[in-house]
Amino acid sequence: MPAPAPQPVLIEAAGHTCLAWWHAPAAVAAPFLPLAIVVASSWGSEDLAAYDGQRALAVALAHAGLGVLRFEWPDTGDSSAPTGSTTIADALAVFDAAAERALALSGQERLAFVGWRLGALLAAHAAVARVDVDALVALRPVAGGRAFVRGQGMVGAGRLSPRPGALLDPAALPVSLGGFVLPVRELEALSALRWPAAATTPVLEALLVQPTAAAGHTAADALARMGVRVCEQAHADPCGETAIGEIVRWLRERAADATVLRGVSVIEDFGEADPSNTRTNAALADARLDAATAAVLSLARADAPVWMRLLEQGVPVRERVVRIGDAGDAALVGVLGEPDRSGVERRHAIVLVSSGRERRVGPHRAWVPWARRRAALGEVVLRLDLAGCGDSAPDARGDDEAQASRDIARAVDWLRREHGVDSCTLIGAGAGATCAWRAALDGLAVERVIAIDPTRLHRAPRPSARSSRALRACAGLLRGRRDALATELAQTAARGVVLNLLLSEGRERALAGRRALRRLCRGGVTIRPVAPARPDFTGVTDQATLHAGLDALLASGDGAAPRVDQANRVLSETRASCAAEALRVIARSSRRAA
Repeated sequence: MPAPAPQPVLIEAAGHTCLAWWHAPAAVAAPFLPLAIVVASSWGSEDLAAYDGQRALAVALAHAGLGVLRFEWPDTGDSSAPTGSTTIADALAVFDAAAERALALSGQERLAFVGWRLGALLAAHAAVARVDVDALVALRPVAGGRAFVRGQGMVGAGRLSPRPGALLDPAALPVSLGGFVLPVRELEALSALRWPAAATTPVLEALLVQPTAAAGHTAADALARMGVRVCEQAHADPCGETAIGEIVRWLRERAADATVLRGVSVIEDFGEADPSNTRTNAALADARLDAATAAVLSLARADAPVWMRLLEQGVPVRERVVRIGDAGDAALVGVLGEPDRSGVERRHAIVLVSSGRERRVGPHRAWVPWARRRAALGEVVLRLDLAGCGDSAPDARGDDEAQASRDIARAVDWLRREHGVDSCTLIGAGAGATCAWRAALDGLAVERVIAIDPTRLHRAPRPSARSSRALRACAGLLRGRRDALATELAQTAARGVVLNLLLSEGRERALAGRRALRRLCRGGVTIRPVAPARPDFTGVTDQATLHAGLDALLASGDGAAPRVDQANRVLSETRASCAAEALRVIARSSRRAA
């Protein structure tokens, strides 16, 4: 029997609210596995990169009969705190709260911790502070906080704009670390973090999974000095399929060892001794499975949605995880934000489209603070995971772009049906921008598409393999980038869809060239630079510039729908230009052949 679908859980600790996912165990026959697993990620770019692998590990463990709770740190992902605003003490408090929630949801009494990179170091500290942890799995563990900091490509302090007369605290200066920002005081505290040297009751066993060429054994040596039995495995990808299989097998073996009750002599009610505790364990297995099932059902059948309550610039905002999908469709997961007050007309919706490993939080978590600010202004904001991205289920139908277009259409229809919105704006960055524009081209009823550094804006032509080089060049020019884009602009203009382009530094030439950009402007497209923002929006200044550009577009009258006759005129001019250029290419090819 497969494991139930993972359920979102909110964890309150240290004044923060963290999003977690509970993967209930599948009902396995034997042996009964009395362990609950807690999975912790790393921080910064490493958290973004490893999200899919850790989700795959949690799913595999749940299918093997082990309940898993994977959680996000207070200032990562969809959790409540701004990036870089929490302390190591806050992180350990959240880890402890996650462990207690895993025990409650699973009905178990014993735990195993799994941590990735910096998360492995924090998992070790959390484990040695408890007496109910039997195993620790460290995936590519860091040698210490200083090694983690050095490996993140730390750059100089960011820019501050204090009020005139305000005192400047040097310890509060922001430092870019791994694409995110930490204040100096927290960077120093993180650099001083080491592997624990003593334990109240040490974990019984630890598994360290590292790449084949991993250098150093700091983590293994530190654990061994505490009396922990350490097993090391080499895997090029610690979250790959092979490594996940080995981790599942190792944890199942540790869980099977724990089925023997330690130092307890049990006499059944009818007076017959059971030295091996077989019947007792079977009874415990039934009771704990019932407890886990009841916990999952209570999460899945909650009458009222579980909201995360936030205060954004003094305005109450609420967010919750939503699932979008009818019977037979792969469920899409997103986070919906809206004002947490009555009397607000929720008529405009914003859909932020995910792209790649960044999932619904956007490039370097850029969507999270901006979405909350827009919700405080009275809008409904959906941060959406497309199928196969983040926590959304994969969907194997059709090509990637067609699938993404269907996903976005489902999300917009759901917003109109469930929240009564009558206008919608699609926003995406990189591949997400291309997917948003493709959805508008496919006829989705939206009013605006804001494309941030799109990978491309047209549907690539597919010339025949039999055509000559000259004919392929001619076909590419006549039906290629410029002609196709002009055609698509005319089609969307007829339906009143507005296209706005936000381009970071250096992206203008990379996207289409200056001549094509002029044609776009004449066709009614609004193009705005977000300089000096870098394409990956890693820094505080980069994200602030991006957010300001988005706010300006939504607040201004920029983007009135281009007139159809204007778009058609640009289309005719572009076709004539492409035809002339195609004839020149054919002439050059003929001269070379001669």
